[in-house]
Amino acid sequence: MSLLNRGTETVKVFHEVQTPDTDADGNKVTRAAKVGTLVRAVVQPISGNHGRPTESTEGGGFHTETRYRLRLVNYPQILGAQSQIEWNGKRYSIEGDARIYNGSRRTAHVDYIMVRS
Repeated sequence: MSLLNRGTETVKVFHEVQTPDTDADGNKVTRAAKVGTLVRAVVQPISGNHGRPTESTEGGGFHTETRYRLRLVNYPQILGAQSQIEWNGKRYSIEGDARIYNGSRRTAHVDYIMVRS
């Protein structure tokens, strides 16, 4: 068994779903599901700013952004952009696309960046 398959946290995943609605361009509208699924996960803080400020004073006030690396253990699908995560009673959004590591069978995994702002 790989060390990558041990989740230290439990999160609730609200995966992306399509609604019957369409936008002005005729595209299907997506949103986070209303019902979440409990999943074992690894959640790690991201240190540094990775090229983006974590605190700004735009608009006359302070805006902070909290970012974490998220790895879901044995989750069967890739999360979409509108998916949300609930962890420790707070909701987080997914930033960017999934980072897929297709190494060996023991090291292959998928990472996400989850953001609360």
